[in-house]
Amino acid sequence: MTLYTVRYSARGTGVLRTESVVADEAQTAIAQVKRRLGASRTFQEARVFEDGELRFNVSTDAGGVATAGGGTSPRS
Repeated sequence: MTLYTVRYSARGTGVLRTESVVADEAQTAIAQVKRRLGASRTFQEARVFEDGELRFNVSTDAGGVATAGGGTSPRS
């Protein structure tokens, strides 16, 4: 099991909520984040970190469909 840190935000804002997700693999954590974003009226973006490094960016479009992309270094 791996611990992922998820930081949710609305577009153009700072972090509004942070939570921890424990999952067997990254795709399981990403699926959970996609479900949360798809159902949220507040959050449109999430950054998923593993061991302090950004692994995935997840965002929703105007229709509430969430997509995930690879992350970059959190220091950039």
